[in-house]
Amino acid sequence: MDPLSTMKNIRYLNMGNTIKLNLPVMKKINYTIFFLFLTSAILAQDNMFVVYSLKGNVTAVDNKVESKAKIGTILNNASVLKIPSGSFATLICNETSMFTLSKSGNYTLSNLKDSCIVKKSSLSSNYMKYIWSELTKSKGSPEKNRKAYMANVGAVSRSINNIWIDPKLDTVNYVSGTIPLSWKSYTDAEKFEFKLYTQPSGGNAIFSKLTDKKHVPVSELLKIIQPGKVYYWTAMVKDETNDDRKYLHYWPKEEYINFYNSIKKPEGANETEAEMNFRLGFVLEEAHFLAEAYQHYQKATQLAPAIPLYRFVFMSFKKDYEIK
Repeated sequence: MDPLSTMKNIRYLNMGNTIKLNLPVMKKINYTIFFLFLTSAILAQDNMFVVYSLKGNVTAVDNKVESKAKIGTILNNASVLKIPSGSFATLICNETSMFTLSKSGNYTLSNLKDSCIVKKSSLSSNYMKYIWSELTKSKGSPEKNRKAYMANVGAVSRSINNIWIDPKLDTVNYVSGTIPLSWKSYTDAEKFEFKLYTQPSGGNAIFSKLTDKKHVPVSELLKIIQPGKVYYWTAMVKDETNDDRKYLHYWPKEEYINFYNSIKKPEGANETEAEMNFRLGFVLEEAHFLAEAYQHYQKATQLAPAIPLYRFVFMSFKKDYEIK
């Protein structure tokens, strides 16, 4: 082989090795460029804001017109929010991120794009999507179905027997108070049997009750169930059977308090006591703590009776769970 051909082959091999050696590095560079581009795209987008909570005489300037900010006020990048001393405004950005402006000053919202980046928060993302949809809907539109924004509400199904138990009751987490374990009947039956078990299938019932009602309050089971234990319940028309059992978890109070404290106050966002109670009602219902959700929804309506949404959801909750 002549010297020129040898040099060409060596050059080719060296280039091939260089490419192979640098492939991992190139991949890292490409991933870095991609994420930088994605972050830049998020920051550059035209963000939309809605006022979730406020205190004091907060005003908004939009298209050179200044007006008093209200819950539900919709703002964009060009808007300016004026926060007087002792006041605050909590905003939701793009239905995914919530933050509070509490230091007095004038805030051009285009300068707050970093606050629109989604961060890990104790605030339920499902709740933010739900409240965003409520605050931004057209005036006069009907209230949205809150359950459509909740995770783990159960799957709709029809069993082969004459009893239907709402999927919302597939799981019930109980701590205190009471909530009815309810069902509906496809027949005109007058007598029903409620049964409680310690296992999801098989075994003998540890409690049985014949009733002419379509519910049994959890409070009637307190002499039988114990904190920290899991139980399974079902209902059937008298003299029929139903193998479809639902999950009942009696939570120890200490464990529930730890969970409750983790959701009580969202990091970096202020809200009024009424807003906090309404949010906690939603989050606790989503987590199947139904008796506790009831208490918070009720408290929200008591603290802010002029807000139709709170009243509507409270009444819907009572209807959904057969609470009189």
